[in-house]
Amino acid sequence: MEILKIQAIPGANVYSYRPVIRAVVDLQEWTERTSDTFGDFNTRLVQCLPSLYEHFCSRGKPGGFVERLNEGTLVGHIIEHVTIELLTRAGQNIPYGKTLCLPEHPGHYEIIFNYDSLEGGLEGFKQGYALVQEVLAGQKPNVTNRIERIREVIQRFELGASTRAIIEAAEGRGIPVIRLNDSSLLQLGYGRNQKRVQAAMSDQTSCIGVDIACDKGLTKKLLYEGGIPVPDGVVTRNEEEAVEVFRQLARLVVVKPYNGNQGKGVTLKLRTEAEVRAAFRVAQTYEEQVVVEEYIEGKNYRLLVVDGKMAAAAERIPAHVIGDGVSTVGELVQLANSDPQRGEDHEKALTKIKIDPVVLMTLTQKKIALETVPADGEVVYLRDSANLSTGGISVDVTERVHPDNAALAEYAARIVGLDIAGVDMVLEDIERPHQEQRGAIIEVNAAPGLRMHQYPTVGRPLDVGKIIVDHVMPKGNGRIPVISVTGTNGKTTTTRMIGKMLTDRELAVGMTTTDGIYVGGKLLLKGDTTGPESAQIVLRHPDVQVAVLETARGGILRAGLAYDYADVAVVTNVANDHLGQYGMESLEDIAHVKSLIAEVVRPHSYVVLNADDPLVASFARKTKGKVIFFSTEKDNLTIRKHLAVGGIAVFVRRGNILLCQGDQSHKICGVKDLPVTWNGKALHNLQNALAAIAVGWSLGLKAEGIRTSLSEFTSDPECNRGRLNPYTIGGVQVFIDYGHNAAGIKAIAQTLRKFKAPAVVGCVTVPGDRPDETIREVARVAARGFHRLIIREDGDLRGRRPGEIAGMIMEEAIASGMDPRRISVVLPEREAFCHGLDTCKPGEIFVMFYEHLEPIEEEIALRLESGPLAKEEEGFLEVANLGAI
Repeated sequence: MEILKIQAIPGANVYSYRPVIRAVVDLQEWTERTSDTFGDFNTRLVQCLPSLYEHFCSRGKPGGFVERLNEGTLVGHIIEHVTIELLTRAGQNIPYGKTLCLPEHPGHYEIIFNYDSLEGGLEGFKQGYALVQEVLAGQKPNVTNRIERIREVIQRFELGASTRAIIEAAEGRGIPVIRLNDSSLLQLGYGRNQKRVQAAMSDQTSCIGVDIACDKGLTKKLLYEGGIPVPDGVVTRNEEEAVEVFRQLARLVVVKPYNGNQGKGVTLKLRTEAEVRAAFRVAQTYEEQVVVEEYIEGKNYRLLVVDGKMAAAAERIPAHVIGDGVSTVGELVQLANSDPQRGEDHEKALTKIKIDPVVLMTLTQKKIALETVPADGEVVYLRDSANLSTGGISVDVTERVHPDNAALAEYAARIVGLDIAGVDMVLEDIERPHQEQRGAIIEVNAAPGLRMHQYPTVGRPLDVGKIIVDHVMPKGNGRIPVISVTGTNGKTTTTRMIGKMLTDRELAVGMTTTDGIYVGGKLLLKGDTTGPESAQIVLRHPDVQVAVLETARGGILRAGLAYDYADVAVVTNVANDHLGQYGMESLEDIAHVKSLIAEVVRPHSYVVLNADDPLVASFARKTKGKVIFFSTEKDNLTIRKHLAVGGIAVFVRRGNILLCQGDQSHKICGVKDLPVTWNGKALHNLQNALAAIAVGWSLGLKAEGIRTSLSEFTSDPECNRGRLNPYTIGGVQVFIDYGHNAAGIKAIAQTLRKFKAPAVVGCVTVPGDRPDETIREVARVAARGFHRLIIREDGDLRGRRPGEIAGMIMEEAIASGMDPRRISVVLPEREAFCHGLDTCKPGEIFVMFYEHLEPIEEEIALRLESGPLAKEEEGFLEVANLGAI
């Protein structure tokens, strides 16, 4: 066996609305062999993983998978279930899994399953695959080690409790969240409405404030000069300086790294010079400069200040164990660390207690060793610093904080300059004002941890994640309108029409298309940008007010959707294209992919569907959104039924485009008002316009504005580059279009034949990765649609031999009745264009279906500079005026 590919699909996808891992495995010698022929394999596998008995599989009951196992199932299916079981035992929730064969590659199977942790899911598959290999080889796997390895990976990459609290709070308000790195940097919202947070820092957090908070000496100086009580202390650089400061203070001291965090390297309540020297050496392992300051007696409190107000407060209690009269201190630590609430770092409510030099020094001060057996009920504090990150616990005291103490914390945060701050205060009693007791503020922290408030060990949990999200984004949900357009043909034109309508409303439109990403009407990135990566660029752009996303099949299959849902989802049509790729074997398979954007919408969203396409019209049954149908048919039954129940539709009647809801009718414009439809001759563009009109109405645009925008949308390259662009060269009317499948070429041919030119000549090909039958279908359409045919080939043959595609098209065109004398084969694209143009007579129409647009445009520009003068005497038929229609 061999793993050929493992990929994560992070967005909603054709397999599941949740993220999935997709792995492709070549079973090789195990191809088509079933588990009932593997000897005692089934018994040994279930002995390793007895909880496989709980798997339902397709039987819908516990034990269903084991039934399948005993009856005989394929190895790919077994790997799927073993992977899911290992991930489940590692603490993940994996509700979905599926194994599919890839018909185009015998022996290749794709294994799909949900994941919570991306890295954990990838590791889980590797471990599941390896475990099945071991059992097949007659070995006995170490299941515990494999699960532990998965857990280690999950813990290494898992978000901390603070970041998770913010994500959960944002999602609770319907705010979309984008993780911008492998750590805790998040984008809340889309486009212009986005905000950013990292841990408990916001994009309102002052950089200067963070720098001050990270400089403990400067923080203490500013607090002291502001009248806030702080402990006396000095920054030292060697042991002798530290000891000298200890002598001058003449009291218990604290030794800590100058700019440390999370209590690392901090030792408290030092009484002797020897202890100070030892603590200094520990602190200097974290940082060269070390602070020696007076120890303030009292309880350790953390007050969380958000936007100038105290939001929560907790008493922090140092790491400790409680004796049982039998166990040693070391054994009690192990017992405490077995609590599932304790993690290695910040991923859980508590952190495991680690035995480090500070703990050993603290125990030595108390004349206790790890081997000591404390009395039953005896509390042994392992360190004096109270950070949760070193194993401490927290007690919520928010309701008990005296107003003067809250005000002092708020004042300290303002002095440092932080909108979100963790103020560490030592007091005898938080319920009494600080003025009446000896206490001090010992630190002001940027990016304070939230878990002590969100998940206190004792007391009422506070949703401080929500408080921070409400501070960062006080109103709304951070969204911008998202319009997603998919379909086999017409996506680009429809997307551009929608973009123009919104741009005309003076909105900053972010748009992804087959020729690039546009923001505010300017090209940001050139290329085919119809995948999720391009959509993410638009959604992350800080200027974008509305996103119009051309959403192609390939991107959906490769990586899912880039957004959680669209406010308007548009499906133009479903036609034969890309069959044989990504397991797409039928129109129904293509429709399944396209329907995803309609399936994931919310009830308030609109879904615009082509009622003339039965597959697309059927999507209405799959969506929760409000359906708007469009149609060019005279009396579409689907629309009649839809209007009868109060639905919304856009359609053509007597040359006018109407938008109707129930029995209410609104005229938008006449078909002749839309130049892109060529007086209604370009039926495909009329459909695109109807879809765009439906989107405009759903977004609240008025009929007049829609009419004005679309009346200015032409087939010229400036508006709709590469889509039925007209040129007149030497009396020949030339059209440039991207048609690359049978439906697209047929639509263009039908349009151009309506102009009654003496001849319509087409230059066609088919991408090489299409099945033979798809290529032949294009040939049949071209033979019926054009008077003469020039056959070319793409520069990228996608695995075909030179001349193979051209030969197939020519053969099928002749079989369809085209005279071979009307067929020319010129393989290079630009040469084929020149040949077609040079062999056309004035008055004829020549349409070029291109692969690369720039070389064709260059040739046109050259000919326009010289061509008209050379052919002027040949005359000019009326067809040359097509561009003015």
